[in-house]
Amino acid sequence: MGRPSLYGRPMTAAERKRRSRGKRAGSPRGGQRPISTVQAPADGRLLPSTWEPEPEPQAAPSNPADALAVWSAERLKVPAGRLRGLPFTLPAWQVEFLRGALADGVSTACLSTARKNGKSGLIAALLLGFLVGPLRREAWRALVVSLTGQLAGELRRQVEEIAEASQLHGVEVRRSPAPGRLVGPSGSVDILAADKASGHAAGADLAIVDEAGLLPERRRPLWDAIRTATSGRDGRVVCISVLGDGPMFREALERDGQAGVFVKRYEAPADCDLADPKAWHAANPGLESGIKSLAYMADKASEAVSVPASAAGFRSLDLNQPIAPSVELLCDVHAWRGVEGTPPAPAGRCWLGIDLGGSASLTAAVALWESGAMRCWVAIPAEPDPETRGRRDGVGDAYVRAIDSGHLTVCGRKVADVRAFLAAVLEAVPEDAVLGCDRYRKSELLEVLAALDRTPSIRWRGTGASATADGAADVRAFQRAVALAEFTCEPNPMMRLALSLAAVRRDAAGNPALDKSRHDARIDLASAAVIACGLRALARKRPARRSFVVSGQEAHG
Repeated sequence: MGRPSLYGRPMTAAERKRRSRGKRAGSPRGGQRPISTVQAPADGRLLPSTWEPEPEPQAAPSNPADALAVWSAERLKVPAGRLRGLPFTLPAWQVEFLRGALADGVSTACLSTARKNGKSGLIAALLLGFLVGPLRREAWRALVVSLTGQLAGELRRQVEEIAEASQLHGVEVRRSPAPGRLVGPSGSVDILAADKASGHAAGADLAIVDEAGLLPERRRPLWDAIRTATSGRDGRVVCISVLGDGPMFREALERDGQAGVFVKRYEAPADCDLADPKAWHAANPGLESGIKSLAYMADKASEAVSVPASAAGFRSLDLNQPIAPSVELLCDVHAWRGVEGTPPAPAGRCWLGIDLGGSASLTAAVALWESGAMRCWVAIPAEPDPETRGRRDGVGDAYVRAIDSGHLTVCGRKVADVRAFLAAVLEAVPEDAVLGCDRYRKSELLEVLAALDRTPSIRWRGTGASATADGAADVRAFQRAVALAEFTCEPNPMMRLALSLAAVRRDAAGNPALDKSRHDARIDLASAAVIACGLRALARKRPARRSFVVSGQEAHG
């Protein structure tokens, strides 16, 4: 009689020893006793602890992703929904991502798409492929981190339901300690919740971070611990998420092109129209494969247009733009399009909002005339180059395109040349224009104006949020002017970009103030526009000066 075998191969001495010890102990699993912490639900959905090894593929494809795709279509079943009972087929775009993520030499892989594009199913199929499918290997171990305990539990249930619908044997689902653990014949998966876990020191061959784009900075110790966990086994980290505003995920995406890093990103342009189907498809590859419906996207887009408070959530979760879904936007780009067009001729009083930048931010100015004309200027220094700066700021090639279209100026080397910038701006506005600037930059602006030999009227503005604060008054004035279309501005991609990242923070009484939607958001042009609108509103509130004649001389009062 031949030697005992496991998965069609001779058993090792260690495996024979474990099986022999299990039989003596009366274990039905040949070496592992039943786990007392498993809680069997009343509906009996817990998979049996006995297992039968899956047959080895006869001619496995050379790439692990292709082997997983073939096995998934042949062995897995859809557990619920309109496709219930049909083969669990991985769409082509998911297989394409897995080819890169599982390739030799890749230690970090990132996939970013909008929500509801089959992300959980992809993770479940990948884990099952390692536990009992064609990717399994001895003593394999994985970590899966979800944003919250609820999301972690949903992911565990997804794996459990697919395994049950597919009648897979050998997958043991442990629900305690929460959020759970998956155990296969030769491997295991620990499921963690980011809102409770602070770190994980055990080694892992694979670490999956679900919704990495929504992990805040305070979770960086967990992020670092997860990456460290894979280092001892020469493993890999796979992040699957919306872009969100999480700094660690953004840093990982910025490494695209480096050795050992693979990134696949689906997102709508920052200045897109919410109702544009092209934008929907850009962020939702699942629309092509039927995972997500066009009817859903049309309904959510309509809601975002009619209810401005819903716009940020739609942009973040359904268009995969780099903002937090819960943020309150200063003005949605869709609403801003209502004031775009051919402006009237500049006439009457002029108010000029200025936002001075440094080496990292932009320098911007916005002029608003009494006739309703608005004009914008914005500049960046030459170093780093616009393409590198755009990647660092998370806006792709937006700066390069804006320079090509004439909407962005490059002046200065490492810091924008404010003197040259303001000289050009002041040449385009009347001598009696009223300037507005953050009082924090008072000394810098006065020094530049003195060098230019200009002494305009200046109104120093604050950024606070209270019933009487400058920041609250300016934000209200800007939002009111946009809603009533009190001015017209030429279409400007840099303004659209700034507005897509400009948020509102509120004090305890609900008073607004301008804020960034994320720490590296470049909202300088929006800030200048807010100041300009605030100056105009302030001028309109002040009573007009009356002229009268006293003893043949004109006087004012």
